[in-house]
Amino acid sequence: MIELQHGSEPPALKQYHVQHPHGTWDDEDFQAVKPIVRRQLNQEQEGLCVYCEALLAEDAGHVEHIKSKGLNRHLTFQYDNLAQSCNGPGHCGHHKKRQVLPVEPRVGCNRFFALMAQDGKLIPAPGLPQHEAQQAEETLRVLSLNAPALARQRKGFVDTVRYLSGKNEVDDFLATAPFRWSLRGL
Repeated sequence: MIELQHGSEPPALKQYHVQHPHGTWDDEDFQAVKPIVRRQLNQEQEGLCVYCEALLAEDAGHVEHIKSKGLNRHLTFQYDNLAQSCNGPGHCGHHKKRQVLPVEPRVGCNRFFALMAQDGKLIPAPGLPQHEAQQAEETLRVLSLNAPALARQRKGFVDTVRYLSGKNEVDDFLATAPFRWSLRGL
């Protein structure tokens, strides 16, 4: 999961919200703003899905509400509640829907997870207090981050890291690789 740190709110998002204080996410007037927000999120997330860390083109995926807009209407246009998520079948934002994420993609979130090198699955990090381990387990379930295809992809990148020689080579690879937040824990 990306440790998301937002930059400045896109001016188009702020302007829309000021001009349409009672607007909704699906309003026709807002449709031109969504791609602007998605592109900025893609840049901030370095081209990765906020949840699974797979590569994501700037015009792919969708703008995800970390806290569901259906349950938190006051956060619908709050930039720090938005992220770019893939449209992966069976995982990530579409799988989450209105469910609550116990561990959100924020600074420090990866302390909750460990990557299993042998199969590419994520597990609660060893040594977490029981309630935090349960939060990690629930987050993995809500986002379906151990979907078989996703775990296989991560495993392939784990194998690549294992065959690199030296810290500099590993660091260079992790600077641009998908799944880099999870792989850093190896």
